[in-house]
Amino acid sequence: MVDFGMLLHAYGPATDTPGHLAALTGGDAEAKRAAQQHLWGAIIHQGTPWLATPPAALAVAALVGDPRLAGPSDAPLRANLLDFLGAVAAAGRSTDRDIEDLTPEQEAELRRAIEEDDDEAVYADEDLGNAVYGRAVAGCREIIPVIAAAARAALADDDAAVRASGAATIGACGIGTDGLAALAAAAGPDERAAIVLTMAELGQDVRPFLTDPHPGVRACAALAPALADDEAATAEILAALADPAAIATWFGRRPPQLPRHVRFPLIAAAVDRVADRARLLPAALALAPIVSVYTVRDDWGVLLQALPHEQRRVYLHALAEHEELWDPTNGSAGLMFEQAGLPYDRAASQSA
Repeated sequence: MVDFGMLLHAYGPATDTPGHLAALTGGDAEAKRAAQQHLWGAIIHQGTPWLATPPAALAVAALVGDPRLAGPSDAPLRANLLDFLGAVAAAGRSTDRDIEDLTPEQEAELRRAIEEDDDEAVYADEDLGNAVYGRAVAGCREIIPVIAAAARAALADDDAAVRASGAATIGACGIGTDGLAALAAAAGPDERAAIVLTMAELGQDVRPFLTDPHPGVRACAALAPALADDEAATAEILAALADPAAIATWFGRRPPQLPRHVRFPLIAAAVDRVADRARLLPAALALAPIVSVYTVRDDWGVLLQALPHEQRRVYLHALAEHEELWDPTNGSAGLMFEQAGLPYDRAASQSA
């Protein structure tokens, strides 16, 4: 029996975690929503694991195949739980360095801090805080085989979104799984894209999917690290970016591996792979009408820094057409322009 009261999550002792775990199989829809928020907010906070993360994840892994959650109405919950498990697995693989466990002295200090409800003391001591984090990471790493088993079982789920999340979680675990190509061939575009991304992450051959009939699946295949030097893959990425409005229509449910705008990883890959940066200009100009001041670090600022001088001037003129991109209080935009050696000034960009 796990004593969650002696474990920490992002907001202190995990005394509330057992109640949330129990709510996942209950009939209260609001309690289920709160439980999922607890998993993502307290148990794996912004990708960071805590001491409560491994035992909570083991409980969740058991719930994914629980008959009480087997119906179609709970399919979104099953998918969300699998995505959570994928984040836990990723946390366990977040470092390759050896992780030292808590010393007996640190163990005693941790227990004292929890018993006295003084978890802030844990992180005030840098060595203790690092050791606690190391134990959390090590715990997540140890349970990856259990997570992978739950994810593999989910590949047989009746719901396509659940199968897609299962595939994505397998990729996060980094454990090779046979039969993914056959599953992808029989799947719809949303699920197929998720499987292809997992195959790519596991180093499996996704080149056949570069000719898939669906543009989103082709783009996901093109993102494969193994195809970083493949001109056909690069051309597919540039072709996709040339029609950014279409990218937003590709998927009914984005692959779990791409939780934000799909164009962001495509832009990053294009900038990383294209040696002749002038080739980026058509994509940059196509993207200019749809970017926002809040995405400067992911799309237009990245492209601005990557373009050669002459193409940059053309791009600046295009960006200057959109007044909403020029907010002098936006520190991220100002920094991106500073790094590019340019003034973050609309008038200066119009006359460049």
